[in-house]
Amino acid sequence: MKSRWVLTDEDVRDLLAVVERCDAVGVGDFFYPDVLAGLRGLISCNEITFELLDVREQRIRHLWVDDDGGRHREFVGPQDEFHQMFWQEFWNDDGCAGSVLTGDYTTVRRHSDRWTERDFANTPLGSMYAAVGRRHEVLVQMTPHEGIDRRLLLWRHEGSDFTERELAMLRLIRPHLAELYARRDRELRGVPKLTPRQWEIMRQVATGATNTQIARTMGLSESTVRKHLENIFLRLRVMSRTEAVARVQLFLDEGRPLPALHPIAAGS
Repeated sequence: MKSRWVLTDEDVRDLLAVVERCDAVGVGDFFYPDVLAGLRGLISCNEITFELLDVREQRIRHLWVDDDGGRHREFVGPQDEFHQMFWQEFWNDDGCAGSVLTGDYTTVRRHSDRWTERDFANTPLGSMYAAVGRRHEVLVQMTPHEGIDRRLLLWRHEGSDFTERELAMLRLIRPHLAELYARRDRELRGVPKLTPRQWEIMRQVATGATNTQIARTMGLSESTVRKHLENIFLRLRVMSRTEAVARVQLFLDEGRPLPALHPIAAGS
């Protein structure tokens, strides 16, 4: 029987404070280093990494935080001995395919849930991890974003493995990390500058609603809806509803609040 751990109100407050640390970001950062640093403060680890993985192009982007602060780096293909081994073993038992292979984007998994330390160290990839001191690992997978796999990884070089309480915290914060990445991605792509009312109209337009239907839903006159659309077209520099939807499709959730954090049982 799986053990259960119910997070306390204090745990939830601490996690919420971490989620809110998303203001400071460096040029080229695809995620928020302060969020990772805050989470590392709650869940002790030597390294914490937000990783983007494009299997088709063999492209990996890392943003990681350790004792030296936050850094980011990108690797394409087998650039060195480690990445050559990483891609060579990717689909094998000791590889890192994870949810790409299984389709499971909900399980927060410790490395020890599958391997003993000795058995993994005897595999080709495991021996390389052991050489750099990565003893305990936990993997938090998120659903792909436009075909790109998103992962949070935490490593401990010494001491005990990650606890059930820490896994429960990671389960709770996972959807918020995914939404924060989507928000940062919108920032990097350049969110169109529309008013809240114009965004709501575009959400309606994206569903295929007519001006009459939009007016009825939003309590506006049809002439007001038409005027809003004229201004939207000018701001987006487009000529049609189809072009407008294509321009804003990636950003239609912009401005919507994150869902509330609620305590959950780790074994549920």
